[in-house]
Amino acid sequence: MDKVTQFLSAVKPYRDGDFVDRLNSFYTVISLVACTVIVSGWSFVGSPIQCWFPAYFKGWWIQYSLDYCYVQNTYFLPFYNKTLIKNYWDLISSPIDIPMQTEERDARLIGYYQWVPFILALVAICFFIPTAIWRALNKHSAAILRVPGISVKTICDMTSIVHHVEPTSRRKNVDKMVRLLDHSVVLSENLYGNIFMTGHYISGLYLITKGLFLINAIVQFLLLQVFLGAKDNLWGLRVTQSLVEGSQWEETGHFPRVTVCDFEVRELGNLHRHSVQCVLMINMFNEKIFLFLWWWFLILIIVNALSLLSWLIVLMVDVYNVKLIRDYLNTLDYPALKRKEFEFNLKNFMKKCLRADGVFLLRLISCNSGDAVSREMVDCMWRRYQSRYLKKSRDDDHNSLSPGSPYDTTDGDSTFPIEPTFTQQRNEQNPTTELNPLVCFSLKLLTHSLLRHLLHLITDRKNRHKSCKNHLLWKATVTVKSISVQTIASMAMDTGNMDPSTRGRNVHTVATHIRQSLELQRELRTTGKLCGFLVYGKHYGAYVTSLYLFIKFLYILNVFLQFLILNKFLGPQYTFWGFEILRDLAYGREWQESGHFPRVTMCDFDVRVLGNLHRWTVQCVLMINMFNEKIYLFLWWWFLVVSIVTVLNFFYWIAVTISQRSQFHFISRYLRVSDNISDSLPEQRLINRFLRHVLRPDGVFLLRIIATNAGDIITTDLVHELWQQYREKQRYPTPPILPTKRDYEFDSADQDPYRNEKVPLTD
Repeated sequence: MDKVTQFLSAVKPYRDGDFVDRLNSFYTVISLVACTVIVSGWSFVGSPIQCWFPAYFKGWWIQYSLDYCYVQNTYFLPFYNKTLIKNYWDLISSPIDIPMQTEERDARLIGYYQWVPFILALVAICFFIPTAIWRALNKHSAAILRVPGISVKTICDMTSIVHHVEPTSRRKNVDKMVRLLDHSVVLSENLYGNIFMTGHYISGLYLITKGLFLINAIVQFLLLQVFLGAKDNLWGLRVTQSLVEGSQWEETGHFPRVTVCDFEVRELGNLHRHSVQCVLMINMFNEKIFLFLWWWFLILIIVNALSLLSWLIVLMVDVYNVKLIRDYLNTLDYPALKRKEFEFNLKNFMKKCLRADGVFLLRLISCNSGDAVSREMVDCMWRRYQSRYLKKSRDDDHNSLSPGSPYDTTDGDSTFPIEPTFTQQRNEQNPTTELNPLVCFSLKLLTHSLLRHLLHLITDRKNRHKSCKNHLLWKATVTVKSISVQTIASMAMDTGNMDPSTRGRNVHTVATHIRQSLELQRELRTTGKLCGFLVYGKHYGAYVTSLYLFIKFLYILNVFLQFLILNKFLGPQYTFWGFEILRDLAYGREWQESGHFPRVTMCDFDVRVLGNLHRWTVQCVLMINMFNEKIYLFLWWWFLVVSIVTVLNFFYWIAVTISQRSQFHFISRYLRVSDNISDSLPEQRLINRFLRHVLRPDGVFLLRIIATNAGDIITTDLVHELWQQYREKQRYPTPPILPTKRDYEFDSADQDPYRNEKVPLTD
């Protein structure tokens, strides 16, 4: 029970949208899931249908009939014509007989109650899809669409926590959040330049999400009426009016409780038709659920339309944005400025610091955390703007990032650590100890620079061995077979939530691990043995990339094989099985005609009685096929969607892996942010050498994976650290490796008398 309570307490809406967004993505989804659980429990665990059977129906006959009538559609027929009823005795004289024609019975069929749990679950998924798109694209936009992205959910969660702390702590944390946003803005300007979507991407994506909410509500409203067989768009209004006027389901036919079921049974070679009267208790719930959903969808359409219109106005009309910021600044204590000077600085502040995305975030924070937090954020942003543009020259401080570190700002920290991470605790519990200097005996043959290089290698290996005890990352570092992609990506994602000092150490650790792994690959040589082709790929720095593309190809092969096996398993009647099943459902072609997942089948079996073999043929109901139909229909469409997405993703990775221009553009963008690299020819050649000799395809691939999962900020740090290590190595190049005796073995025909003197004293 405690786990259930803990789970329910954890179910709460995220604060990355306004109240209307939560109505769509949280409250509606929770309500639909609750309705699905209620209907599913009653349908599949309880007794959803009860029938009135003749007296000669015994035992399994009754169970067979109940199962058949539930999986097969029943039809509604009123007991009598109410217009002819004047008193109680007229009930006997004016009954409505069961139609003799099968077509008339089929016209009254009710076939929706078996689909209700699946329909409700599908509707819940549809209402959550816009929110999933919104969170995915605003968090990983830089990796997907090559436009700057901000994790709106993270920012809003931070402000919701800050809202409940004391003013002093709140001020400090708000200042840290402002530095993080400022760093993201500067990073976006340097990475992507002044492209069309820069500064407007988050707000534009939010408006698209609002439009998706509105479209989804309209489509669900129309599909609901088609599903219920409504003749017009006023179904909910008519049902409500009937309930208010006291008209029951016996007259209207909406969610009837009593229906008629026809079924056939083969006996002695003859086909016998039985008609029984059944009670659909589940319709008592369905009526309330779908009536509520009809009105709820109508309300959502109106609310979503008004919300979309209001956000369009406040985001598109600059007057409202300027008024919002002016009102915040007027409530703060600043030295008085002239009106023209204040208006000029205000517009410049909104253009350079806030832009459309910044104003949108302030409005979103105000909706979730109140105006107090928004005002303090505007205060911090305004002070940073004054220190950068009013007191200093624009040329000196246009980029708040110093060349020394991508995270350095005028005020220090640039992140908002909410709580210590697991990596921080590991570092605090197991601090790295200082190593004593190494004393080595050197031969005269070793020069001073070579000796220093060897000591550096030995110390570096001991440092690696020591830090392996303090950090889980180095469990994969000692592996000489390949690069631990999972460890590197996970560590990079954890680094984003650390304090600056810990983050700097971990960035250095990850960068060193990447560099050493890539250097180890280069040192491998092909041997011509069984696994020589693997070592060959590592030697040229394309092993991990090729392996990843091979895995992508296996994904494509697997999904296509699953698709073909599924089509073969379901029968050769249709080439495109999923499309044909949907067409059959749309045109009312039931399983009796198509033969797909039949509910009623025949079974032959033999029984030995008194030495004789008797063959029996019985009629059976397969209730499981009612579920199989929905499951395999979902799987068919899911495999189709996954195959399309996987193929597109496979060709995308091939393009970015093969194209050297794409690799150069990817790395140079991050180097321009951290080191202000120009477009001069020597620096372009230096970047090309950095790509060819240090990163190579596997290094660029790892950085792309990190950018996809951890974001541009951590990727900028890693590229900066790798670049600094490369430049440091260029200043102090590695001395050549000493040759061994094996390299100096002479041919037997060589009669040089000084041969032994030329061989160095090393093994």
